[in-house]
Amino acid sequence: MDASDCLLPHLVPDMEEVSLYGIPADYAAAMRKTWRPHVRHGVQLDVRGARKPEWVAANTANPLRDWDGREHIPRTVYRKAVAQYKATRDAFLAEVTSGEQQGNIEDIGRAFASALNALDRRSPCIETVEREELFDALDFLVDKAQTATGRDLSAARATLIEGVNSTRDW
Repeated sequence: MDASDCLLPHLVPDMEEVSLYGIPADYAAAMRKTWRPHVRHGVQLDVRGARKPEWVAANTANPLRDWDGREHIPRTVYRKAVAQYKATRDAFLAEVTSGEQQGNIEDIGRAFASALNALDRRSPCIETVEREELFDALDFLVDKAQTATGRDLSAARATLIEGVNSTRDW
């Protein structure tokens, strides 16, 4: 998304609300500039959380990026959750690419759940949506590992989830 992708008011004359969050900064600025004159005609305009190009580049492969700036998730919890996700991803990838799987995948899942349990105890923020997003993040990392290895990792996925479920409090 960039400024050239801006939705033009004459193309959607019946538009009543423009609400955007977490979009690239150039696109956000173009949308604000284009739609601000229409506020006096009743259009609700809410453009927040514009992302700089550096943030977009760094978070393209971050499945927890939507946690950044979420009202009930403290910034430190977000950073630590992303760090734990990356550690889990790296450990899982190392395990499935090693010639000899040592059965550590369930332990990797338990470590992931334990770390997030600790974060949630200090600052309760993992609700239903976040829990689903955490499981989606695990699916994302297994899919990436599956692509990288060229192997079916369905059994490894099930073992990882089993490890998480055996320990999680969220």
